[in-house]
Amino acid sequence: MAVNKIAVIGSGLMGSGIAYVSAWNGIHVTMVDIKQEYIDAGMERIRTDVMTGIDKGKISMSEAEGLMSRLNATIDLEGAVKDADMVIEAIFENMKVKKEVFAKIDAAAPPHCIIASNTSSLSIDELATATKRPDKVIGMHYFSPVAAMKLLEVVIGEKTSEETIAAAIAVGEKQKKQTVKAKNSPGFIVNRILMPVLREAIILYEQGVATKEEIDNAMTTKAKFPAGPFTLGDFVGLDVAFNAMSTLYRELGDCFKPPEVLAKLVEEGAIGTKAKKGFYQYGAEQAEPEEPKGVDSDWLVNRITMPVLREAMILVDHGIANENDIDIGMKLGASFPAGPFETLNKIGKDKVRNELEKLHKELGECYSVPKYLG
Repeated sequence: MAVNKIAVIGSGLMGSGIAYVSAWNGIHVTMVDIKQEYIDAGMERIRTDVMTGIDKGKISMSEAEGLMSRLNATIDLEGAVKDADMVIEAIFENMKVKKEVFAKIDAAAPPHCIIASNTSSLSIDELATATKRPDKVIGMHYFSPVAAMKLLEVVIGEKTSEETIAAAIAVGEKQKKQTVKAKNSPGFIVNRILMPVLREAIILYEQGVATKEEIDNAMTTKAKFPAGPFTLGDFVGLDVAFNAMSTLYRELGDCFKPPEVLAKLVEEGAIGTKAKKGFYQYGAEQAEPEEPKGVDSDWLVNRITMPVLREAMILVDHGIANENDIDIGMKLGASFPAGPFETLNKIGKDKVRNELEKLHKELGECYSVPKYLG
């Protein structure tokens, strides 16, 4: 099925970003929000991006005019979706509100229209229950900033049809995204595998095994990550990380339970760079680094890597995603220097199995050996 017209519900950072990359790549887009002031802010964000592109020589004036001519905005949801081939919902992460929006879209959109959600963690199957077209409901999880991030997670519900999957992938490719497929499950690929990095790092810090500076330094210098887990957590927002971890904890159990240190920081409003304080302090008052514990960097990297590899293998064991899509997803969506399965093959399956067996014996079920390792 060809997708020529898209309606994007939500004009915030994600919604306006999705609208921008769609219009830039030749798709006619109508962006929808509940208030004109939100629409105006979203359109201004897009115009700023376009002008920046012109100033940097990335887009010509005629290309910019073409882009803007393919873009409309309105507060009339029913009018926006009545002739859409696809609707992409990009509002805040609240299941009740999303289901209400899905029901409105379903009532007004033509029978062939696909309804997609940009949710990063909520169930596609549950969203589909708000419609009479579960075969045409799918997850299309973009990453922020949408224009710069190359990954699109296509999340497949239990009743999503092959035609819907093919159409979503085709739209992603037209938007110049690298698409990966995941069956509907908590956290999909990227958040499911990224959360153990942050959680394990916080646990080691909480237990006094290593300082946050030692852990961040080990992950950047030895493991070659672009940012350590504490720096990344502060940048993404500890509230965002806490909510993602809490969802996984609720759905999957104790192995994703948010550490107390994280919960306390969020409760205090110390949610990272946007609050000028998180695990680190930002702005004029800089906290002194903690006294190093003297932990070996290679040991730290190994300890944080093992739960990550384990989670990736569990996704394959459960048929949620394949090795290649997981590796692509983590490199493009979370800036991993190497995919989990590339890392597994480099370390060696036997060594990883032995490491997990030791951790399982010492620390319990959250380190058990996946079936993948036999």
